Amino acid sequence: MQPLYSLNEVKVLEPQEFDIGSSFSISLFPVPQDNSIGTNDLHNAITVMSFRRGRIRHDNYFRSVFEQVGGGGEFLPVISPDTIGFGQTRRFVLYNFRTKKHERYRIAASLGESIQQVAIADNRQRHFIFESKEYDNKSEDHRDYTSNLTLMDLSGEQPMLLNQIDKEKGTTWTLAFDKIFLYHLKKEQLTVLTTNFEPAHHPMADVINSNKGKINFTWIHPHPYLPFATLSGGDKDEVLVSWSEGRDKAPISLFGNSATAIEFSFSPDGKWVVFQNRFPEPKKTYLMPVSEKYPHCLGSPILLSNKYFNPNNFGWTTNPISFVGSSLNKLYRWELTNAAHPESDRATFHDYIVEHDLEKLTKEKRQGLGDSNSH
Repeated sequence: MQPLYSLNEVKVLEPQEFDIGSSFSISLFPVPQDNSIGTNDLHNAITVMSFRRGRIRHDNYFRSVFEQVGGGGEFLPVISPDTIGFGQTRRFVLYNFRTKKHERYRIAASLGESIQQVAIADNRQRHFIFESKEYDNKSEDHRDYTSNLTLMDLSGEQPMLLNQIDKEKGTTWTLAFDKIFLYHLKKEQLTVLTTNFEPAHHPMADVINSNKGKINFTWIHPHPYLPFATLSGGDKDEVLVSWSEGRDKAPISLFGNSATAIEFSFSPDGKWVVFQNRFPEPKKTYLMPVSEKYPHCLGSPILLSNKYFNPNNFGWTTNPISFVGSSLNKLYRWELTNAAHPESDRATFHDYIVEHDLEKLTKEKRQGLGDSNSH
């Protein structure tokens, strides 16, 4: 497959830098407040860090509501305009900024069991899906464990089990479009379930399963509303697949073998995607615009940083949209509005980037643009 883009030809977008006074990278997660991001690694609290006029403000909530608020976690998107939540080892905690109350639920029953991943099944009914891993305490083999997916109702004082299924080893999963996508690496098979764990169908599975043997990946990153996804974590290259009518449904190589990307993260409005390469060194962080104006929905990569932000050490703000990463004692912030580019003469920074990028691709006759038969 001819790669869509090269990472050797990229523009650079510089960040704002903020000293946060810590000696370590802090966890980051989305919060309901505008132009803000949260952490639970400072002050034994939920700390909301807000960006105002070139400065950063810290507001602490739920300080010391129990012995340890921090310690990272399995973080989620904002659950409601008032509520966030995340899993920590065996517990799941909901925090409501309006009522100033928190609710703690014991999800993993035994000491050998822990929460591996969490997803929102239904935010209105407060239904959540948990992946739990439990080790056999009688075995010395670190591979001797079982995993399951559990659907829980957390609308009451105690968690209520709604459904549960075993999760095979060597399987990854993601929740998108109100469906669960389970991918078995060895079988190279994608299975679709409803959030109640009943068999379901989605055209993304048709595209992936019909290309068995042609693509290799571990994780699926679906766009929040456009009909395409990026596939990462394979031993070949990163791939884009689309199931849109009128577009090419053949897998598209993103960067060839020049890099191995592991983390793809779409912005809350779906207009940007950030990805990070693990190999080759040095690890770097890139941004791509997303638009249906592109033949494959993704625009040319922009280099954000020569740094790599570990999972849980980056996140997004809203109003305005910005990407924030934590590395050692600093926060790095890229605001993706007109303020991010003084030359932008379009309605938004996104419009400016897409328009100029399409002009360049058309001039170079890339991706079929500029050809006499393109339309």
